[in-house]
Amino acid sequence: MLGRRALSVLARLRTGSYVSGESLATELGISRAYIHKVIDSLRSWGIPVEARPGLGYRIPMLDELQKIRDLLTLNRVEANVTYFESCDRSSQDIARELAHSDATNWTTVVCGEMRSGRGRLGRRWFAPPGGLWFTVVVRPDFSGPLHVLSLAAGVSVAEAVTAVLGLEARVKWPNDVLVGDRKVSGILVEGEAEADKIKFLLVGVGINANNEIPEELRSTAATLHQLTGRPVPRATLLAVILARLRSYYNYLSVGEVGKITAQWLELSATIGRTVRVVTVDGKEIVGEAISLDKLGRLVVLSSGLKHHIDAGDVYHLR
Repeated sequence: MLGRRALSVLARLRTGSYVSGESLATELGISRAYIHKVIDSLRSWGIPVEARPGLGYRIPMLDELQKIRDLLTLNRVEANVTYFESCDRSSQDIARELAHSDATNWTTVVCGEMRSGRGRLGRRWFAPPGGLWFTVVVRPDFSGPLHVLSLAAGVSVAEAVTAVLGLEARVKWPNDVLVGDRKVSGILVEGEAEADKIKFLLVGVGINANNEIPEELRSTAATLHQLTGRPVPRATLLAVILARLRSYYNYLSVGEVGKITAQWLELSATIGRTVRVVTVDGKEIVGEAISLDKLGRLVVLSSGLKHHIDAGDVYHLR
């Protein structure tokens, strides 16, 4: 997590304007040398901070997704990003095709719009212009509870939304990001394996940024533009998400799953709530969501019994 002073500097730079190091040092009561350390910690965490002699520091608040590579240079993230202004298929399907063509690890497909977007269980995903729709190809060279990557992606999105926009974003099991009780993002992780080896995973993310939402979804979903009252810098948001996802993936790669689940629990909008779970085989469980287990499964206490949920739809009741 970012420290108190780093958060203070982040709040000042979030405007997108240059702020001098001298001004930051004076406001925070620290030395210019310490400001350099704070800026470096922000970049290491995933914030693309630009430094310009005579002007100071700023976070470029860019919406143009074609400029993502410049931002990834600032926050030191390696990713091969391919941008499509309009996609007639989902980013998942395009990424799968690239993965079969030997796309490198962390290849990222970004679509300005998707005319055939899809979510979990083949459900249609409304993905018009103005949203942030992308898929990351991951080629894990380790074994472990790889489905935890879905939790890591949710945490990465929530942290990035909070860092870039100042909104309090939370995660809902298994794959949603909320602001308040309204959905702003969904995650879809798919993959392919042969024998006992994972060939690749596809981490798909859809974020309601500056797009329109269908009338029938407006009671349960919202756009980040609506919630902030200003346009969302999608390229900047994407750069931070990719940095955070890479960080959590590194934890997963060395078996430190607990660091991912601990942060998910910290940001959870589900734990402590009464929930109704509908499992993939149609079984319904109503009870209190009390924790995650070591495998990242949701633990629901119902009629004195603990149920460990691998997959399913979760509805918050109260």
